[in-house]
Amino acid sequence: MPSALLQHTLNLLFLAGISLIAIGLGRLILCRAGIKAISFGEYVVFSTGLGFGILSYSVFLLGALQLLYPVALYILIGLFAILSLAGWLGLRCPLEIERKTTSKTRLSFYDRCIGAILIACLFLGFLLVLTPGIGKDALIYHLAVPKLFLKHHGIYFIPGNIFAHYPLNSEMLYAAGLALRGDVLAKGIHFVMALAILLGMWQFARHYISEITFVPLALLVFYSIPSVFVTSHMAYSDLTASFYTFLAVYAFVNWFSRRENAWLILCGLLSGVAISTKYTALLLPFLGCLGILWACRHHRASGRHALRLLLVYVTCTVVVGSPFYIKNWIMSGNPFYPFLYGIFDGRGWDPEQARLYDLFVHSLGMGRGLLDYLLLPWNVSVNATMHSPRFDGVLGPVFILTLPFAIGMRKIAIGAKIAMAYCLFAFMFWASSAQQIRYLIPVFPFLAIMTAYVLTYYRRRKFVFGLLVVLVAGSLGFNGYHIVRDFLKIKPLGVITGLENREAFLDRMIPSYSMFQYLNAQLPEDSKIFLIYMKNLGYLCDRPYYSDSMFESYTIQKILAQSSTPAEVYVSLKERDFTHILYDINYVSGDMSTFSEQEKALFFVFQKRYLELIKTEKGRYYLYRLL
Repeated sequence: MPSALLQHTLNLLFLAGISLIAIGLGRLILCRAGIKAISFGEYVVFSTGLGFGILSYSVFLLGALQLLYPVALYILIGLFAILSLAGWLGLRCPLEIERKTTSKTRLSFYDRCIGAILIACLFLGFLLVLTPGIGKDALIYHLAVPKLFLKHHGIYFIPGNIFAHYPLNSEMLYAAGLALRGDVLAKGIHFVMALAILLGMWQFARHYISEITFVPLALLVFYSIPSVFVTSHMAYSDLTASFYTFLAVYAFVNWFSRRENAWLILCGLLSGVAISTKYTALLLPFLGCLGILWACRHHRASGRHALRLLLVYVTCTVVVGSPFYIKNWIMSGNPFYPFLYGIFDGRGWDPEQARLYDLFVHSLGMGRGLLDYLLLPWNVSVNATMHSPRFDGVLGPVFILTLPFAIGMRKIAIGAKIAMAYCLFAFMFWASSAQQIRYLIPVFPFLAIMTAYVLTYYRRRKFVFGLLVVLVAGSLGFNGYHIVRDFLKIKPLGVITGLENREAFLDRMIPSYSMFQYLNAQLPEDSKIFLIYMKNLGYLCDRPYYSDSMFESYTIQKILAQSSTPAEVYVSLKERDFTHILYDINYVSGDMSTFSEQEKALFFVFQKRYLELIKTEKGRYYLYRLL
């Protein structure tokens, strides 16, 4: 118990320290640039984004130079701590007071009650942050890739794991977290992104929707969305991408309203960080260019001035956003690896895998016909399911029940109009690509603000307002059910208090954990394990391994298809330097197998002749050694 308390205290101190360093760094940049903010809170929001961006790119530079050692990271953090002190103590940032665009900060009794519920939800989420990492995507690449980079002291091409070549802005932060304190600190960084979004929503609503009176409700609506809550306590990249997207739109609105070009430059920089975090943010620069053209027409600027502004924005976005794409181009031959294979090809990928991956992406959702698109808002709100091809998440009905009332609003604030325009284009782009709810999170902060705006508009119409209150309350109850369900499923209190050790917790949450624990302890360090249908949980494996990150039997089935005898299968595996094979029998010969009968027969003859069984677990996991 004392040991667990000490570990949590250290994790909290490191998380608070990194956050303060990031904010101080960002504040230093903003103050040096002379950018004026309306409030101290606005400075903190943008400073957080800039500071974490600087930290991420610095870790990336260490990785590119093959200097990714713990001591180098400690030195880097130390230097940034000194610089951040200048941002916190040595500089005075200019504030531009605009009371007309700033709503009242006085909270009503109902706002305080809603705030208490929000704090309770955040507390539950933070308790889950303190548990060991169990998120599937985190174990596949958000944590697994930084772990490998740290092990090899730099960035390198990881065969088989296509996700290792996605934009890795978040993963650079997680590399620092893993090196300093482990996966809990990495998860905590992602949780900080959720808090930063909430603070940004508060500032945006206060400054650009001055008549809004239900800001705490907007924050609760956003964080209580089941997919947002679940993602917030995982080491994922979705909230990081959402945060930078939100900041880019916020900076654009600041530029449009205040006509200070420094905000447009900041918008470009933040757009660059967003596209370096997730491919789904690539829509942002195109919308930014359209927004600049629209703004110039609105302000009756000259064509030459518009082109100059476009050049500034695009240059900032490309300079900041390009390093991870250049890294991909150098390492794989494809800057958008593994996408656009027909144009760029790509190392370790082939046309059949590219075709299957495209089919997989378009299989998410509930269909791609005309009727499916018409029903998409309803389906994603009501019929979405967690851990399922049906959008792989839960949104809840709050937006589809409340936002249609906006049609009756006669006058909408310009900030809300710009935000809704972004949401519309982003939703259309999402509908045409991977229909996974996590990829839609960037629009949720603005939709949540709009929900509160709608309630504010109708607050004097008793019947409509009462109906809206019932709809929102019912939706929050729906969200609360999923939050409590997620919390009870994980049962974090035992491992947090030390009554349940880390190994017991992971064994309870991850069926294959005990097998990974065995091979980490018993196999020689120079072993190389071929994982077949082990769900690609590479973070759990401390030995060199290979796993197909998509279509997990692709490599072995390709070997079987090209082999006519067991000996040829053996030679193919030995040429790849495999010493062991670990697989889930359910996916090899069970009902979920993708093997043909001929492939099964060849595989099991090969197994009988050339493999030695070392360990089996739970009747489904089998570990073999190649003779």
